[in-house]
Amino acid sequence: MEANVVSPMSLSERMIMRVPQYGFATALVLSASMFTAPVEAAEPGPDTLPIHVISVQTMDADDQAEALTKALRQAVRAMPGWSQAEGDYSLEVLTLSLKCPEPPDAGCQSRIADQIRADRYVWGVISKGKSNNVVGELSFWVRGKGTTSFKVDYSANLTEAQDDALKKVAMDAIMKLTDGPPKGEVKVSAGGIAGQVFVDGQPLGALTGGQGTFFVPSGKHELIVKAPGYADMISEITVKPNAPTDVTVVPVAVGDKTPTNWKRIGGFIAIGAGVGFGALGVVGTAKVDGLNKDADYSAFRQRYATTSNVCDIANGTDTASKPVGGAPEFTPEEKETILTNYCEPGSTAELLQLVFYPLAAVAAGAGIFLVATSGTRSKEKPAMGLMVLPRVSQTAVKVDVGFQF
Repeated sequence: MEANVVSPMSLSERMIMRVPQYGFATALVLSASMFTAPVEAAEPGPDTLPIHVISVQTMDADDQAEALTKALRQAVRAMPGWSQAEGDYSLEVLTLSLKCPEPPDAGCQSRIADQIRADRYVWGVISKGKSNNVVGELSFWVRGKGTTSFKVDYSANLTEAQDDALKKVAMDAIMKLTDGPPKGEVKVSAGGIAGQVFVDGQPLGALTGGQGTFFVPSGKHELIVKAPGYADMISEITVKPNAPTDVTVVPVAVGDKTPTNWKRIGGFIAIGAGVGFGALGVVGTAKVDGLNKDADYSAFRQRYATTSNVCDIANGTDTASKPVGGAPEFTPEEKETILTNYCEPGSTAELLQLVFYPLAAVAAGAGIFLVATSGTRSKEKPAMGLMVLPRVSQTAVKVDVGFQF
């Protein structure tokens, strides 16, 4: 029986199986590889970028390496924007035929890419660990960018490509190595408005002069342009890694759906004015209270009966009242002191109370009415507004001011 002869070109075009690194056995396997059926995979095209997954190399974990290789290819096919390139290649045979070190260095990785005619490929080496586990490293080579790597460590019991746990290991590896689906260019035009672009609810960037170019992972997405004064502009897009996606949205201006409630605004302004007026009334109350508690003023008042008004005595309008208990009458100097330091400031403070407490009550009441009638309000909700609660005693007028929500 004559042996089949395989040319160097056929090695790069046909499937190459993993073989031991010694001469005659290698030649036999290379000959047999001519009759192996190609792997079924998604066809590369304008919607995808092809990735070659070279069979994972191992010296002591054949079943695990075969299962991981299949799981990696499935993960590539399942990810939008990527496709499994045609061909089934063995890392061990490639490094042997290209006389590369193990693991292959950067120069050898480039020669492997040329040999299998690939712009990107995944390769890796695994072995059995000491704790019934598989350890190793997977790498992703991209022409013009170099290699990224990802370490794997999982149970050696995972020997079936369809096992969910192994599928997760493979998907995690492809996600880390490729950084997810390849990104495609999305050009957005929004009629000259300045807006913000969102993809799948996440902010993507701002438009400049109504135009913007962004890079979005391959696949289907919801794109929304938001701009003040315009309705949200929504578009369903399908991003392809090999061709730009043009998105044109039409801005539709919308008015303020909620008219300005001037009645409610006026009500709050009135309530605010009521609070201010009430504060001035409180100032007057505090001044009167302070004067009444002044020690010198109290001494002046004690000279006369409690029914007498020392201010009337000091200004001469009350000449009938006389000191009690033999106390002396007010001297001209004392009268001047009483009028200047107590009676005139006291009159001003009383005026503040007389003027601003009523104003506070009127303004607050009007404000509460305007707010209450400016729109619908739950019956159970308590009234909102200023509360002015005066308290009168023989020596002073006090007031409690509050605001109920």
